[in-house]
Amino acid sequence: MSRYHFSTVVSQDHFFKYLALVSSLRNTSRDFKIYTLCVDEIVWHILNKISIEEVVPIMLMEVDSVMLEKAKSDRPFQAFCWTLKPVALQYIMERYSDCEYFAHLDADLFFYESPDHIFLENPDASLYLTHHRNSREFLKYYCSTGIFNTGFVGCKNDNTAYKAVSKWKNQCLEYCPIKEDPVRKIFGDQRYVESWPDEFPNVHVVRNPGVNAALWNIQNYTVSINDGKVYIEGGPLIFYHFSGLTIISRNEFNINWYYHIDDEMVLNMIYKPYVYTLVNVMNEMRVHFPWFNAGFLPREYTPDTHYLAV
Repeated sequence: MSRYHFSTVVSQDHFFKYLALVSSLRNTSRDFKIYTLCVDEIVWHILNKISIEEVVPIMLMEVDSVMLEKAKSDRPFQAFCWTLKPVALQYIMERYSDCEYFAHLDADLFFYESPDHIFLENPDASLYLTHHRNSREFLKYYCSTGIFNTGFVGCKNDNTAYKAVSKWKNQCLEYCPIKEDPVRKIFGDQRYVESWPDEFPNVHVVRNPGVNAALWNIQNYTVSINDGKVYIEGGPLIFYHFSGLTIISRNEFNINWYYHIDDEMVLNMIYKPYVYTLVNVMNEMRVHFPWFNAGFLPREYTPDTHYLAV
């Protein structure tokens, strides 16, 4: 029995980032499977071809349903992918239940330390959420994106988690708006989980700021190095959420869509290792699949906030 069963949703446009995520998990964890819902068939075919031991590719048609077909037809592609997050998570919880913990992971996460640190904060919790912890510049976004970030949603293998994820899935299938709905206080898949601490027992909000650190909160923190490892406010950086990072070409990036990263520690110890991993992933893909050319956004379509060439 594996300790962790992770789910993620991947389109061809995020495939390089997904491969970086898998690489980081393989470097930090020995006891996991990552069940990968492939929005595009080409992703499924490539994953089957390269055959990574911990990766289980799942075709979209395997989880298809009447409700999912309706969702596919009544919302933009990005909102449909958000809808798939709880769909994929519930799917693996029902069919691949031989584990201690489940978690949804966005494809643009990158692990620096073992996920054990997350669940060991409260091993008996049923549900694990991460607070946005927005810095001053991003406080205004609470009213749209909500309190918690669903780039990571963790679950113990118990009935409470099954009930919560099932409800989340049904809510997203019914309504998952691409823009904030200020009347219903809903934005994509994200704000539905705000009710969990009041609605379900044993909900744990992760305390370590090094879990789901991201551009919207990193400016709050002091980042340091000890024995070659990254620490945030004295706690280990477990994973960083690289939302807002754009791949321009195989050696060009806009690493932050919103602002220039002036903190050299953040740049050199968090962002650059991720960028170098992406470069390695892209070079490896070019050797075996030279025709694959998805996931790039030309520089003229990206803001001139923090350009980085390597």
